[in-house]
Amino acid sequence: MSQKSVLQDWSANRGRPGIQIVLALFRTAQLARGEGGALRRLVSAPVLLLYRIVALRLFAVDIPVSTEVGPGLAIHHGMGLVVNRATRIGAGVTLRHNTTLGARRTDDDCPVLGSGVDVGPNSVLLGPIEIGAHARIGAGSVLLRDVPPAATAAGNPARVLPTRGDTPC
Repeated sequence: MSQKSVLQDWSANRGRPGIQIVLALFRTAQLARGEGGALRRLVSAPVLLLYRIVALRLFAVDIPVSTEVGPGLAIHHGMGLVVNRATRIGAGVTLRHNTTLGARRTDDDCPVLGSGVDVGPNSVLLGPIEIGAHARIGAGSVLLRDVPPAATAAGNPARVLPTRGDTPC
């Protein structure tokens, strides 16, 4: 964790003080959980407990501390957000309420979200898929396949939508 990550998370969630606190605790818990001496081990249990109480119980945001999350994560209406521990989230990603990022078969086959990805509410992204940088996922989508960079995917099951000038599939 760096101070820069905390500040970028804080800035990305301006106007949402509860989510700002959740993400600051998330970054602090990641730091406390890392390798370190006796003081770090002594501090880690209360920090992890506080993060779990605030994030999961008060805001229904379930992001395990072991999840790789880039700086500037924006969480809009965090209620019902579930992220698998093996998911990797790039910088500047936006996640909305009732979103699930998880595994299909084993606990390690999770999505990888590139930088600047925007995930709509009630979306489900499952399996070892890669979402390219600056891609958009429509509301209510169930995504089981890769999405190229700067593309838009929507539907159940989600498909990549044509961009302006392209002919429909």
